Amino acid sequence: MMKRRPLLEYALLGLLAQQPMTGYGLRRIFASTPMGVFSDSPGSIYPALARLERDGLIRATGQPGARAGSRLLAPARPGLAALRRWLGAEITRDDIVRRMGELLLRFAFMDQHLDAASVDRFLGQLAEAASAYVNELRAYVRSAAGPPSSTGRLALEHGIAAYQATAQWARRTRAVWRKSHALDIP
Repeated sequence: MMKRRPLLEYALLGLLAQQPMTGYGLRRIFASTPMGVFSDSPGSIYPALARLERDGLIRATGQPGARAGSRLLAPARPGLAALRRWLGAEITRDDIVRRMGELLLRFAFMDQHLDAASVDRFLGQLAEAASAYVNELRAYVRSAAGPPSSTGRLALEHGIAAYQATAQWARRTRAVWRKSHALDIP
């Protein structure tokens, strides 16, 4: 079984796989892009980078003994392998319910590290799992255990609509992906 690393570490690996950069450069990305969901605090970034380096997943280039924020960092082979395993992992119900943001982050990094068929499979799993959860939520609403309050029901309807939108997006994106990569998969 693959050791589950904190999501921040996978985000860092994914960014470093795009191009080597310094810890400060990574902090700037988190501060100035939609990846701002991650803290750009040195107290978050530098300990995560230290763990990745200690575990042999990234390596520093440049001057020995240079400040942590000024060393150029890049993924090591084991880091790229860990990134690919994370990107290609099967989608679970738990991922759909609790880690939708992580699934989208995985998708954002995929085209540089996985083959076209693996990306296609991910999109199919995402559409299927989101649709299955929509059915589960609808059954809950119909059951006696459904939300007793009108605001509770309305909030649940928002969740259903969001998961429906995810399933529709995944199906549309899969069709575009297949067309742009000349995939002829049933």
